[in-house]
Amino acid sequence: MKPFKPAQFETTCTELDSSANAFVIEEYGNTEFDAAGASELKLIHYYSVRIKIINQEGFDKANFKIPLYRVGDKFEIISSIKGKTYNLVDGKVVTTELEKDNIFTEKYSDNLQFCKLTLPNIQEGSIIELKYQITSESLFQFRSWMFQDDIPKLYSAFVSEIPKNFVYNITVKGRVPMFKKETVLKTGCFNYNNEMRDCFSTTYIMKDIPAFVQEDYMLSPINYLAAVTFELKHFQDENGMVIKNFTKTWKDVDELMMADASFGGQLKKTNSFKKILPPIIENKSNNYDKSKAIYSYIQNQIKWNNYYGCFSQKGIEESLKIRTGNAADINLALVTALNAADIEAYPVVLSTRENGLPNMFHPVISDFNYVIALAIIDSTKYFLDATEQYNPFGELPLRTINHNGRVIYSKKSSEWLPMVNPRISSSTYQFDGELLTNGELKGILTFNYAGIDALNKRKEISSAGNDDLFKEELENSMTSAKIDSIRIFNFSEIDNVLNIQLGLTYTLLDNQDEDSQTLSFNPIFLNKTTKNPFNLDERTYPVDLGSLKENSQMIKIRIPDGYTLKEKPANSSLALPERAARYVFKAEFKDQILSVHQSVLLNKSLYLEDEYLDLKEFYSRLIQHQKLEFVFTKN
Repeated sequence: MKPFKPAQFETTCTELDSSANAFVIEEYGNTEFDAAGASELKLIHYYSVRIKIINQEGFDKANFKIPLYRVGDKFEIISSIKGKTYNLVDGKVVTTELEKDNIFTEKYSDNLQFCKLTLPNIQEGSIIELKYQITSESLFQFRSWMFQDDIPKLYSAFVSEIPKNFVYNITVKGRVPMFKKETVLKTGCFNYNNEMRDCFSTTYIMKDIPAFVQEDYMLSPINYLAAVTFELKHFQDENGMVIKNFTKTWKDVDELMMADASFGGQLKKTNSFKKILPPIIENKSNNYDKSKAIYSYIQNQIKWNNYYGCFSQKGIEESLKIRTGNAADINLALVTALNAADIEAYPVVLSTRENGLPNMFHPVISDFNYVIALAIIDSTKYFLDATEQYNPFGELPLRTINHNGRVIYSKKSSEWLPMVNPRISSSTYQFDGELLTNGELKGILTFNYAGIDALNKRKEISSAGNDDLFKEELENSMTSAKIDSIRIFNFSEIDNVLNIQLGLTYTLLDNQDEDSQTLSFNPIFLNKTTKNPFNLDERTYPVDLGSLKENSQMIKIRIPDGYTLKEKPANSSLALPERAARYVFKAEFKDQILSVHQSVLLNKSLYLEDEYLDLKEFYSRLIQHQKLEFVFTKN
């Protein structure tokens, strides 16, 4: 990166993105093999960036969180960290340097830690600069280069220098066009075992890269960001003959995982359950009931420590003893326990939503960061995840719904299976009450939750501590409401619909005069959609809900005597092609009772890019309809 010049304070990104809070002026990276001549190879990754902070909303770009991965028995090393903040004060450049005391390393898991730092003296208009290098002893940790981020970039360049006899699968991702890609052969650039080797040096450059806009209902942005990725394929000699192949087949992966003591080795420990299971399943007459009992036992016996993982952290036996473990400890224990009861079950490795989609074309074990169980009972497949205390049998938490998972069978080749939830995720509420002349609604409000919505709500109730504290949290979230009573049904019966009943007083009309001749209000006073979750002119990635969704309201309000209905929104029914989504609104006024039914049904868990504009328009019309009011006048 060239020396800083004060003229860069005049740099703008207005033409690229006039709404940006910060933007990258220039960014450079270079990854090369250590040329020290030692037989133990290392990768050196150099990085430098210069960012302009436009306003306070962009101050968070001065915070950096740099991942360092475990290689063997030690982590990658970050060094040569240099940070500076440039500010223009009275026409002069004032430079503030990053102090070493403000650089921290924080462990995230057994295999990942972060170097954290914040550049000092940030002001509106600051330009920040950061440089560092990372040394890795793994040839597999050839870092991806991310051209795109959540702020725009004017210039991003990356150079890879790869010895001629090291062959990588290289993939360019994203929708941003490459400004330049050039490969040259550099002779004698790499010294290995006192032999000079040639390298292929490839330069990748992108310019005027738009910020990636993250919307609701999407998988990890890493799936769609403009980037270049590297995966070691094989070593070859000077004549191009393959010496060692690193590209695995699924058969290779199956054998490796089943031979690993932290994966396949755990599945052999069925004897650990021989004494445990009999009292758990003794009164169960079929495999389905036995499976549910075993699932419940594992779910309650081993508490999840919130760590992911395909490989056991503590081991099944230790996890049962200390009653805690990572996702693999829990779900491999579940598979093993089911097998011990002569129930067909297998582990399913997957990548969680935030981790990105796994490579479907050739296996990369590091793509997978989670494992669940597959039970096959009377020819029916059930996906099981016992990490969540409130997750029902046969349902999955949202983090695991990431297109496909790979079933690792013991005696035949593994296969992909789609990760789907059989149950719709629904939130419905019913209100039955009356509108008082002072503008208050008074009655019973009932919530019903199923599927992922029920799991999330049970976790919310549990984290509150008790019903009274949950009631307090509800009141804080429901402005204009006073909760007089609360009753919760089926909280522990996780296979059933969660039911919450509130005795409610809600201020629907502020400062209402009891002698008013007009009552004008919208009866959809909760869970009303006020903002369209889809606002892009074009979305280049799917809308992924994780499950079918339903949101509905059924409202009955007794209107004070003497008032008649003057105006009401028209009954409405909207639908996308092939009924992929539906909105229904019906209302009637009879015997002083206003009855309103509204429902939003999303009948697909995945909407492709070409359906986006239809979905956007669907929500726009829905929102406009929900703004309409009922008007009552006094006789």
